[in-house]
Amino acid sequence: MDFAEAQKEALECCRCGTLCHSRTRAVFGEGPLNAELFVVGEAPGFNEDREGKPFRGASGMLLDRLLLSIGLEREKVYLTTLVKCKPPEGRAPKPAEINACRPYLLAQLAAVDPKVIVALGDLASKSLTGRKESVSRIRGRVIPLDGRYVFPTLSLVRALYTPAERALLVSDFSRLPKLIAAERPSTYGTLNVSRIPAAEREPIQPGLW
Repeated sequence: MDFAEAQKEALECCRCGTLCHSRTRAVFGEGPLNAELFVVGEAPGFNEDREGKPFRGASGMLLDRLLLSIGLEREKVYLTTLVKCKPPEGRAPKPAEINACRPYLLAQLAAVDPKVIVALGDLASKSLTGRKESVSRIRGRVIPLDGRYVFPTLSLVRALYTPAERALLVSDFSRLPKLIAAERPSTYGTLNVSRIPAAEREPIQPGLW
């Protein structure tokens, strides 16, 4: 599935048979298709569902501050979530729902081909690294996969309410500029995420809404 096909299908998707009934709007993602940094959260929340865009509200403001602290604006980063629809009552997405949405995430990764993927929170960490350890055990660890660096760290929501975790998140983000500046890994494992050569990628993401 290519990016344009994934984007079109996701906005009307009912693959999982559950989340489509609890959403107001599907939240596919946003950002440039040549972004070196790709941020993945868990799922849209109330504000994202209302606006149709990822990382809004308090979590979005925290992410903006974290990005600015390393000299990046939101517009330079590709932002998305494991699932594209808000789970009911704020619950975490279920494994079957994450798997149903996975083709969309893989299409986004293939199109953007980022150098660094930040996995926010436990579910994103496990899904993107293929490892079973909790994110608290592997946060800040650089994991080479598919010619990219996966960088698991803590969730924005937990950091909002826990100063100690917020400090760890700030510390983790401070390492990203050096990682972005590094060469891509030449020896790595794989999660079978295909890559598109840079010359064939579109420089700007088509408008969504």
